[in-house]
Amino acid sequence: MSDKFTVINSTDVDKNKETARVYRVARIGELWERYFFDMVMRYTKEYGTLYKLPQDKLAKVGLVGIKYICSCRDVSRENFKLGIDEPKTLKQNQYCFQMIDSIFGVLGCLTLRNFVTTFPVDKYYKGAKWQEKDYFSTMEVLSKMDWDKPIGRNELSELLWDYYNADLRHAYMEYTTAMSAIYKAQTGKGIMERFFEDRGVPVYTMDKETGIMINNQTGDIMKPKKASHIQIVK
Repeated sequence: MSDKFTVINSTDVDKNKETARVYRVARIGELWERYFFDMVMRYTKEYGTLYKLPQDKLAKVGLVGIKYICSCRDVSRENFKLGIDEPKTLKQNQYCFQMIDSIFGVLGCLTLRNFVTTFPVDKYYKGAKWQEKDYFSTMEVLSKMDWDKPIGRNELSELLWDYYNADLRHAYMEYTTAMSAIYKAQTGKGIMERFFEDRGVPVYTMDKETGIMINNQTGDIMKPKKASHIQIVK
């Protein structure tokens, strides 16, 4: 394998395409947001609460809600790439957590059959090879459940750990990220940081400017070595 690569300068056409792509991500986010909140307001006015919706409308609210959360994630990632993202405040994380929790509450009212119809299991079949969940492992979990009974909010959380669907996975990641941020605001440490510390696993903080990593427990400093096998061909 060659240890050299060529640096290719981007053209104006490339930059225009990238700008158009970023604009499209932002626009899609706006559309999902409007669609979701308009639907929630309309159904709440008609039924009083979302939890009393018939199954078809529950599925619609749940699907659009998850799409909205995923679009927010996409916009945040683009902002990060552009260097214009700002850390979320505690109130923003609390709002995000409550929003996703309410959407999960709606999904918990769905029967398993309607849930699977709304969020099909992704057709990925190599999980056994890499010791990860996939279509087969998900279907094995589903085979032990009642398909015609509402899932339930608490049971939904357990199901999401085993369910292989990209949109649901991304939404759950946003949910746990917000939860960890709230926990950190209250205790000074994130959920995973606390988890590792309780088990004696070192946790490090990296300085983005210098690349220096600091052991949060001992204060020891470590600077990762840069790869020396990569060369730029001019």
